[in-house]
Amino acid sequence: MYAVIDTETTGLLPTHRHRVIEIAVVLLDARGRVEREWVTLLNPQRDLGPQHIHGILTADVLAAPEFRDIARQLGELLAGRMVVGHNVEFDLGFLRAEFARLGVTVPLITERSMCTMALAGYLHPGAKRTLGACCAAAGISIEGWHSALADTRATAELFAQYLGAFAAPPPWQWAYEEVRRLPWPDLPGTNVAPTVRPVHAGGRHGWMSRLVDQLPRVPEPPQADSYLVLLDTILANREITAADADQLVQVATELGMTRPQVDHLHRWYVSALATASWGTGEISSDQRSDLDQVAVMLGQRASDVDEALLRASAGRYVVPDRPGARRYPPGSTLVFTGDMVVPREVWWDRAVAAGFIPQEAVRPDTTFLVAADVDSLSVKARAAREFNVPIISSDDFRRLLPEDQRKAG
Repeated sequence: MYAVIDTETTGLLPTHRHRVIEIAVVLLDARGRVEREWVTLLNPQRDLGPQHIHGILTADVLAAPEFRDIARQLGELLAGRMVVGHNVEFDLGFLRAEFARLGVTVPLITERSMCTMALAGYLHPGAKRTLGACCAAAGISIEGWHSALADTRATAELFAQYLGAFAAPPPWQWAYEEVRRLPWPDLPGTNVAPTVRPVHAGGRHGWMSRLVDQLPRVPEPPQADSYLVLLDTILANREITAADADQLVQVATELGMTRPQVDHLHRWYVSALATASWGTGEISSDQRSDLDQVAVMLGQRASDVDEALLRASAGRYVVPDRPGARRYPPGSTLVFTGDMVVPREVWWDRAVAAGFIPQEAVRPDTTFLVAADVDSLSVKARAAREFNVPIISSDDFRRLLPEDQRKAG
């Protein structure tokens, strides 16, 4: 009756030629019992994208089939079944795009599928968003994060548990009856054997990953969780690359979100991360550095992290005397841009006195840019974004200075 799916992909956007590189399917009967499992790596005939997330190496897929080779096998698994996934809209979008590349349209309809992320919020108000958090709350363990089969097995177990909360037949039986009768087109394919990922691949771990699993849902706008679950996936590995940032912008656009909505979500996200990090009542310098880095990558400031930690700790958190000094120690190079209240030559002299090295232009090895407006479109700011150089406000830079220089001017 059900086909639970998960994919690993080269990126976030099928519309930007990103491809599926692993797909797993677990078939369930009407009571949620496992009938069959199927999984294969796929050769996308392109680079593999964020390997730090999915853990798949080029050597793993060199001998793997292409999507066209397994299209018929996959169609036979999905035809007549209701598709289930965690953030299922993401997986269905990629599968529709893969089939479209073969010149066929398949009846994979988001509105006729089941999403365990949505079900968790419905059955358990206040439930967290990520698959890891939902499984932990349900007592389900996951072995091999970001392996398609491991995630699919966990999603299948989670869905079976949720299924038990409803009387038979479930409220979506009418949708299943529609799906069961939908015709599938003739599909290309061979009887090629699946290629299974080696045991070395995959793995999600670390402090930031555990932190992300604690973040609550966001009720508004309606697309918020669909956007944030992708941000969760990226940040579980403690970094957002320039390519990741570009993809997030496109995802927000395709979800119909406005710039103010995205900015609001980023502010909320940084605050929620900081609040979750204070759960143990302390935070290490390395963890604080990670939070500051995430804040900058999301267009926020270290001072926003300060404020969130002060709120979470009821004022007990001690703001470092020089926030960010571990990342910007004396000897760091910097550039100023924009019209500031304090004349630039004054900032320049203060930077030199504090041990920083001011420069006239942004270079790839520049440590950071100080801007009157962090959203500046100046030549220097555009160069900083191109070289992935962090941009901080003049207020944040002031806090990097010794106490006697902060108050002057």
